[in-house]
Amino acid sequence: MNLPFYIQPSNLNTSNAELYLTIDAPGLSYIILEGGTCKALAIYLFKPGTSNELVAGLMHRVIAEQPVLKQKFKKVNIIYGYAPSILIPQQFMHEKDNGALLDLIYGDSGERINRYDFMYRQAIQNVYGVPAVIEQVITRYFSSAYYNHIYSLMANVVKYPGNHLYCIFSEGQLKALLVNDSKLQMMQHFDYKTPEDVVFHLLKLCKSFDVNVNDTILQLSGLIEADSALYIELCKYFLQVQFDTLTDIYQYPEEIFQHPAHYFSHLFSLAACV
Repeated sequence: MNLPFYIQPSNLNTSNAELYLTIDAPGLSYIILEGGTCKALAIYLFKPGTSNELVAGLMHRVIAEQPVLKQKFKKVNIIYGYAPSILIPQQFMHEKDNGALLDLIYGDSGERINRYDFMYRQAIQNVYGVPAVIEQVITRYFSSAYYNHIYSLMANVVKYPGNHLYCIFSEGQLKALLVNDSKLQMMQHFDYKTPEDVVFHLLKLCKSFDVNVNDTILQLSGLIEADSALYIELCKYFLQVQFDTLTDIYQYPEEIFQHPAHYFSHLFSLAACV
């Protein structure tokens, strides 16, 4: 497990703060916000292929080493980012069928807790699965938490008109949101090994929904470098490539500005949509 980013003042009082903790296969991250100000931030990266059981053990370790996570918060928000996720129009939603639908699309991925979010702006339900061993750790430490899936929040991140591909990169994984003429088209997770893999998935996504690549803004967030082979490859096919910026609704510690803003921008954009 790697801890590339860690910002936290000493003697932090969390009684009036909110915790936003995101957990998925690539890693764990959290931000602590109080009155519109970021008080703390941490990003942990797991080695590719780390099992859910080992991740659960690492989560116990993180919480043991981060006493701030055991403090009392005004509100705790858990954001799951695991791949099993299906968007279902509200009129076709039947909770008893959720497990069978996830199994049909994703297969039997082991013991799983099924959850769902109602995305009221789109009038659809996001049915998703969480590894049971991960859920057990979360409920042990955060018994009164509120839950969302990352896709339920991503759908509201893009607020500008036109065509957008909003991407969150982590090591070997990409989460992509496609908006066509301001309308949600698709949110999907991709695993990749090469820059060409990423380009293939994004171009295929645009083609599947008849979205003109030349008229689409490709917005990049997460762990992608401006001088990387991946960024260079993306610029060959997309004319409008932008790195994401930090939302202006929060205030940030000076340490954040020592790094590219897009490393963290998605964490705050998602928090703003909770």
